[in-house]
Amino acid sequence: MQTHYELELPQILNIPPKLYPIFTKFKQHRFILLHGGRGGAKSHSVARLLLYIAEHYKVRICCGRETQNTIEDSVYKIFMGVIRDNNLNFYERNNKIYHRLTGSEIVFRGFRQSGNVNIKGLEDFDILWIDEAEAITEETLDIIIPTIRKAGSKLIFTMNRKLRRDPVYTEMVNKEENCLIIKINYYENPYCSAELIEEAEKMKVKNPKKYKHVYEGEPEEDSELMLFSAEKLDLIKKVKIYPERIEPFRSMAVDLSGAGGDFCECSIVDQVMSSKYKVSDIIEWQIADTDVTVGKIINLYKMFEPDILTLDADGMGYPIYCSVSKAVENCIAFHGAGKSNRENCANQRADGYITLQEYVDNQFIIIPQDKCRNQLETIEKRYQTNGGKIVIIPKKEYRDKYGESPDVADSVMMNIYSINYNKFMSRKQSYGFENYEYSMEEYSVYD
Repeated sequence: MQTHYELELPQILNIPPKLYPIFTKFKQHRFILLHGGRGGAKSHSVARLLLYIAEHYKVRICCGRETQNTIEDSVYKIFMGVIRDNNLNFYERNNKIYHRLTGSEIVFRGFRQSGNVNIKGLEDFDILWIDEAEAITEETLDIIIPTIRKAGSKLIFTMNRKLRRDPVYTEMVNKEENCLIIKINYYENPYCSAELIEEAEKMKVKNPKKYKHVYEGEPEEDSELMLFSAEKLDLIKKVKIYPERIEPFRSMAVDLSGAGGDFCECSIVDQVMSSKYKVSDIIEWQIADTDVTVGKIINLYKMFEPDILTLDADGMGYPIYCSVSKAVENCIAFHGAGKSNRENCANQRADGYITLQEYVDNQFIIIPQDKCRNQLETIEKRYQTNGGKIVIIPKKEYRDKYGESPDVADSVMMNIYSINYNKFMSRKQSYGFENYEYSMEEYSVYD
């Protein structure tokens, strides 16, 4: 009996035998996911498959990424290299590729423009291939999948996932029989160059943890620069709460949108035991109007009646803080760039995240919301070159890297910062916008 490993495919389909099913089982699946480490020929194999299809049928193919500033950011070079090396009957015009006989068309797109997901015109495509799919956000995925709905249409994803809870990987695994999933690494690719194999083996010895992600396609679970491990975030999804007589305490914090496409995120954190807190609610909205946001915050304050309200008071948040603080009690200004209470942190934002890390590691906080835990899993710390103090990945850099801002994570962080440092502060200390300096080490979570 002949297996797919014994197939004799045309020259253009010189792909690793492990990937033959993308050709032999192409018609059986609406979704295809190829994942694994560097050197597995995932992208080259898909490009060869799509060129083969475009040679034999008239199809419209879109090659997309979460963000694409120029054609150089796309898989365009891979296509052109295969076309040139195999003398295929395609031509390029205006950064699109066409087949001279079938009329097939291959275009290249970035889905997120100015913070918004742009899928205009995708409905009529036969095949959508998303390379580097680890950058695709859940929001983009939720829009793209129902958009590619033409009869017989296909969605192909290639990736080396960074997160165990990667949105694309999770979605495709849940598709079960409707998705062909293949993991491939460099040692399963007979076409892998000797140079790459040598590089991989060197990294395997020098940096085994990095090797596992880069060359074996394992998620970047516990990178030294990641504040929160996936394992510990799993543990705080549901922490057992025991009956205990406590005086109820509720904290509310609002992280304001700072760029187009960002959300205002309000999180509510309730004390459920003497040493445990729970993120009990998250409310988000996307309105740029300052007056509307002020009104929204005041209404939420009246609805939830928190003991303290913490507002993002940097930049455009300052006038909102000023307006809200005049209308409600117990309003605290959070300055991400302000002075830290910790000697090893460069600012309040770093201080807040290190505090939240302590709460997570010690299971002092319960976070049921997947979106919040997913954002926390990707929060990175850095060290200043001058002084070595801890800083957190800037919001803009995070947004460029992951396609969204860590708004929910920041909101929860601000809550925990205020609970840890401001819960026992006097009214005079808590309310002002003055550049006061103070030390609250006596309120560390380890006391």
